[in-house]
Amino acid sequence: MKTTTIKPAEEIRKGLFHTPFWLAPEKEIFTERALRFKELAQADKSEWNLYLTLLAAVCETQHAVMSRHELTLTQLEPGSTVLPEALAGRVPSEFFEVFGDILKEVNGKITATAAIEVSKLKALNQEQAEALAGRILTRTATDQDRSAEIWVQAALQVIWTAWAMQLTENHVPPTEDRTLCPCCGTEPVGSVVLIKGDLNGFRYMHCPLCNSRWNVLRAKCPTCGNAGNMRIQQIDEKSAPELAPVYQGANAESCKSCHSYRKLYRQDKQQYADPVADDLATLGLDIAVGEAGFDRAGANPFLLLG
Repeated sequence: MKTTTIKPAEEIRKGLFHTPFWLAPEKEIFTERALRFKELAQADKSEWNLYLTLLAAVCETQHAVMSRHELTLTQLEPGSTVLPEALAGRVPSEFFEVFGDILKEVNGKITATAAIEVSKLKALNQEQAEALAGRILTRTATDQDRSAEIWVQAALQVIWTAWAMQLTENHVPPTEDRTLCPCCGTEPVGSVVLIKGDLNGFRYMHCPLCNSRWNVLRAKCPTCGNAGNMRIQQIDEKSAPELAPVYQGANAESCKSCHSYRKLYRQDKQQYADPVADDLATLGLDIAVGEAGFDRAGANPFLLLG
């Protein structure tokens, strides 16, 4: 006789009505981001497409390197973040090996100018490389570090993302303050309104370091939490039709209370939007919102401002 296991009432309710607070990184996050960078580069008619193409190669390298390394998460953090907090500046023991593998893997896939910087980084010893990573984690990087930053960031992203992939929703309980990533404490680069299944229409913030996503109500400012002074701005596709392929679905959420803004991407308008890649292809939106008096909140690890 076949028996049927009765699920606890709490588990049944969770399955029927549950909106997850936290979403793990997609397994193919770096491959999909590389494809998106290539699409955006093809649509960009300026010299900026050369940088977008470079970042596509970086993301392909990240995928290859992550698949080769055992980046096992041995324990959870006992503090406010589940993973090691980025700003604490503790460089992972795996960093130097992953960093070196990225520099080796990208060989032959980048421009001669980028290859010169990579060759300089290959000459760093472990102490020098880890000191550089520590400055970048703690946001104390110098102007001299600027050209090295995307390569260090690429390695750090691989490690933190691999750690986040090993978590389950039960490891990341909902928090009252949702302005920072609950896994690593990093500010979100932007947010995305999903279209998949039961999560259709929900807004999730996106971490640029561990690639986690966490739910924040769409009516609230993701920086200060105010719900009364939000406005949405976007590029008028009719007045600039040449920008439509790139800016479709891209919005700036600005808040009159804290005078900050972050970008939001609607998958119902552009299902392949990636908050890291699309951010770098929509800098015109930053200019427009900045001229209106709002300051950017959250950083893109590949947007090097000097």
